[in-house]
Amino acid sequence: MKRNSKKLKIGIRAIVIICLLNITSLLLISMGSNTPPQQDETNLLFNMWHLETYKIESKVYPLNKKEKDDYILFKKDMTYTSKSEGKKDDGTFILNTNGAYVLMNSENGEKVKAYIISISNKSLVLKYDIDEIRDIEVHYTSPNQTQKL
Repeated sequence: MKRNSKKLKIGIRAIVIICLLNITSLLLISMGSNTPPQQDETNLLFNMWHLETYKIESKVYPLNKKEKDDYILFKKDMTYTSKSEGKKDDGTFILNTNGAYVLMNSENGEKVKAYIISISNKSLVLKYDIDEIRDIEVHYTSPNQTQKL
């Protein structure tokens, strides 16, 4: 009787160890196969973003005539080109994924920080760290989705 219970205990231990090893293997495989979300967001930013509208406390405001063709083009080489009210601007940018912001450094020396509120293939929402417009959500769209830039 003791011999059978000893074999039973050893058999149960073996089954438990095998189950734990299988579970651990599955967890390791599932963790290793996912692309980090920050990398996905970084790739989404590299695109041509056309100014669409403004929002202040959920109220939508249309663009004025001067802003009709405004855009920002973020390139993979960490440079950007933008057009604001007909004025073109070029420079470099730094993307901080932890703080969820873009710091744009214009060729004329001006620095602008914009917080990324949301980003997807077709939409980018920014809040600029500028006193006069700090509470305004600036909405951009990208009809091209992600491009090779």
